[in-house]
Amino acid sequence: MMFLVVLLLCGAVFINPLAARADQTTLPLPVRIEKFDSVKIGETREFWVSLPDRYAESGEKYPVLYMLDGEFNFNSGGIGGLRFAAQMGEIPEFIIVGIKNTDRAKDVFPEEITYSDGSKAGGRADRFLDFIRDELIPHIDKNYRTENFRVLYGTSNSGFTAVYALFRNPDLANLYVAASATLRVPILQAQRDQWIREFKAGKRGLALVMGEHDYPTIISQNGELKEKIGLIAPADLTCRVAVIGNGGHVPAEALLTGLRGLFEGWKIIPPLTEKTFAGIRAQVDARLEKFGLAERLSEESLKDLGESLLEQKKYAPAVEVLRYRAESYPRSADARVSLGEAYVRSGQPNLARECFQQALVLSPNHAAATAKLKDLDKK
Repeated sequence: MMFLVVLLLCGAVFINPLAARADQTTLPLPVRIEKFDSVKIGETREFWVSLPDRYAESGEKYPVLYMLDGEFNFNSGGIGGLRFAAQMGEIPEFIIVGIKNTDRAKDVFPEEITYSDGSKAGGRADRFLDFIRDELIPHIDKNYRTENFRVLYGTSNSGFTAVYALFRNPDLANLYVAASATLRVPILQAQRDQWIREFKAGKRGLALVMGEHDYPTIISQNGELKEKIGLIAPADLTCRVAVIGNGGHVPAEALLTGLRGLFEGWKIIPPLTEKTFAGIRAQVDARLEKFGLAERLSEESLKDLGESLLEQKKYAPAVEVLRYRAESYPRSADARVSLGEAYVRSGQPNLARECFQQALVLSPNHAAATAKLKDLDKK
């Protein structure tokens, strides 16, 4: 349960979520719990890592989603929703890293802010973002198979931190998602238009998500930021706004909604068939240019289509599909064997032999490749 305390300062609204039950957070399993001694902040930071279901067996690289407010956002429901959406082909599959807070109030703002009750917050957001960029990200890249593609997600006050990072540390991530971001912070109010107008970091995307019944200042300030980006930002900087119907402050589905918007057009709708293969292949190959991230068709779907075409004695299209599978999955010995079989049936034994030999290089004890080479020798 999240309790919210609203404090007023010079007409500004700053929202401090208090994690009364943060020690009872239920983590999605399996989760790797790690700790890192940060030089930038001068303290030990704990973070949690959730890997895609097929991470161990796939050998593939994955983009990384970094969650601020880990004890609020890194939970089974939220991560389960992301995993399901990826399985449905709506968004890519991510390695997910949740960063646990130590002193949240200090980390969210770059300048110190005094609340109406005299308490203070902020002052080390710059050091906190440097910790993420210069220490945490290199650690994750070193120890996990990562693509050079990242998303940063923040909520409420840390939603401001995510927006601030877009302008201060644009190289930290490719996409930024901010849920119910508190944007009436002096440094952003003073520098916003200049930051937007002079943005030169290349292609970046921002998603601002809030609830229909969110705080009025949240709705107005996020709307103003979206409008300013649309009016004066370079073409490479884009911003989307989503208002979740009947939602309150930081709606539970905020992250998934933001990602679905940023990856609109990612999903491949028609089923993979002989007739749709060329079009789907072009759509998949165009993902890199459109989104800055490439993700392949599943190996299983390509295998099924290729073998179905072989059964129908459609050898030329079968070779095309299975060759694309082998090119997409260069470490797959099975893909080489399937392509070799297609070459055998299409009367190209020399190409078939090369495929079986390549499969044995990838997997020296591959039984099917060994057997098929022997069959070729006999013939």
